[in-house]
Amino acid sequence: MNFSEFSFWWVLLLFCIPYFTVRYVAKSLNLWRDIFDTVGLVSMSLFLFLNASKSSFVIFICEIIFNYMMVWLMLRQEKWQAKAIATVVVVIDIAILAYFKYLNFFVEDVLGLIIPGLAENWQSKSIPGMGSIPPGLSFYTFQMVAFVVDSYKSPKKQPIAALDYANFVAFFPQVVAGPIERRADLFPQIEKFRFKLTYDNFESGFRWLSLGLFMKFVLADNISPYIKVDQVDNPWLVWFFAFLFTLQIYFDFGGYSFIALGLAKFLGINLSLNFLAPYTSQSINEFWRRWHVTLSTWFRDYVFLPLMGKNMKLAPFYLFITFTLSGFWHGAAWNFILWGAYHGLLLLVLRYAGRPFYKFLGQQKLLMPQFISWALTFGSIILGCLFFMETNTGRLLEKLKVLIIPWNYSLSNLGEALTFFKGSESAALALTLVLAIGLLFMEQIGVWQQGETEYDLLISPWMSRILLVLTILFAANTPSPFIYFEF
Repeated sequence: MNFSEFSFWWVLLLFCIPYFTVRYVAKSLNLWRDIFDTVGLVSMSLFLFLNASKSSFVIFICEIIFNYMMVWLMLRQEKWQAKAIATVVVVIDIAILAYFKYLNFFVEDVLGLIIPGLAENWQSKSIPGMGSIPPGLSFYTFQMVAFVVDSYKSPKKQPIAALDYANFVAFFPQVVAGPIERRADLFPQIEKFRFKLTYDNFESGFRWLSLGLFMKFVLADNISPYIKVDQVDNPWLVWFFAFLFTLQIYFDFGGYSFIALGLAKFLGINLSLNFLAPYTSQSINEFWRRWHVTLSTWFRDYVFLPLMGKNMKLAPFYLFITFTLSGFWHGAAWNFILWGAYHGLLLLVLRYAGRPFYKFLGQQKLLMPQFISWALTFGSIILGCLFFMETNTGRLLEKLKVLIIPWNYSLSNLGEALTFFKGSESAALALTLVLAIGLLFMEQIGVWQQGETEYDLLISPWMSRILLVLTILFAANTPSPFIYFEF
């Protein structure tokens, strides 16, 4: 669901007003049954998904039916038969994802390097489903795969209701871009679901919603127009635009996740916190514990640990492979593979070669080791975002070449960078950056306070009202699409 489109909120209202009116009247006449809440939630989710993409809706429904039937069958089989069924389901789910997301890349960018003319011939053909990736496919596929594996491993082989499974997969706040929920966390809430329209749920949902709207519409969408991807000659500007993108992608995806969290809380559902103030991290290892948490733990539990098994000696190799695959999950392009490999390699380098360095810093009281660790970590994240934002491989290599040549960092290039934006443009960008840095600093205060979440200060009652007012005043005139909708 695209929270930045008016149609989402309009369709949500069109569904909710008549539904909750009927619910209120029926409850007053003692005609309402609990099952109607379950039916209402799945109807709401599917109605919103249908509005988002009619063509993808058919694929989504077919996958829900197939996965439910196979899990239903798996739970009634002996161990080896259940394992065979689980394997088949996982393979088919991943195959569907691969067809829509990776087939073009494999033919054009892999086989096309070997077979001359193949890419041009492939592009001239009309292949069903090759136009775009169905909304949410990457996210709900991983959620379905995790459900199959967790159901297979669960010691309790209890039957699951079809409506509960549909609600688990199609839950509208998070179906398109996560968080990727686990069976143990979300499914028990779905099984006992009843609409709980209480003041406490409304207040909690409002606070997270205010934070998410501010991050998306004020910060991410106001930063987006200033990012010039085609700038390759000036290293100061290359770094600056990579820095802006680093901010944008967090505020964009974090904003989506917090809006989803808020909408779910309105309904009495607690989703996983997908971000934990990632830019406060003092190491890459800590960064990946704080960034896109549900995806990181998914790859850890369903890729890294099964690959490694009991062979601890090859853990570094499997860690590198896991991060490379996670990069490939983000998009069917070489730059995403390079981005995943970069972070995997960085983790290995810092884990093994970086230990003496961090020990040395810890002994130097005057060097402020925490600040230096943070600066080095954030700098490496910015460099990584350069890989992520630049889908043109040739231009990416040009930028890397410009960055590593010392004499490119001349005073004339610095002057050009400082005067690149002028007048109202520079003032608007400066204001946005002040708000962005202020929010990041409040996240850091939340980390220092060690409260319930890193966002305690930002979701306090008074701050949520301020953020809502700031959103009304400074929201971008033209909202940009959520970045992770492309993946």
